[in-house]
Amino acid sequence: MQRLAAGITILLLFILSFYSTDAIRCYVCNTVDTIGCGTKINTAKLNTTNTTYIVAINSTQRCTKHQLSDLYIRGFGDATACPHDEDTCNKTSIADLTVADCCCNTDLCNGVSSIQHQYSILISVITVFIIIRKIFTI
Repeated sequence: MQRLAAGITILLLFILSFYSTDAIRCYVCNTVDTIGCGTKINTAKLNTTNTTYIVAINSTQRCTKHQLSDLYIRGFGDATACPHDEDTCNKTSIADLTVADCCCNTDLCNGVSSIQHQYSILISVITVFIIIRKIFTI
């Protein structure tokens, strides 16, 4: 009976870990002022517990990432300011400069790739499966 209760608890915690709200959050930083705001967000260097680097936006806004060679500016803006499709970047090269203008509308999408999110979800599912299997086979 104790194992059943533990299994149900773990299952509920697993299900609740996928619960999310409608609020989308964006990173707000730049490479001039912020260590860890480079090509990809480096959470080890960026103090992500400081809420000034992460801002919730509403449904009429999108996360943005702008690049001018080695300068990155992450933030958010009005959805109508995104001239291209959702979750894409408009990249151009001018002489030796790379210019990119990106918009996206998923949680923290202007900092990490969606591939990393998919792998973390897969690892979480496998871990929970192994734990549940061990609980019910002991």
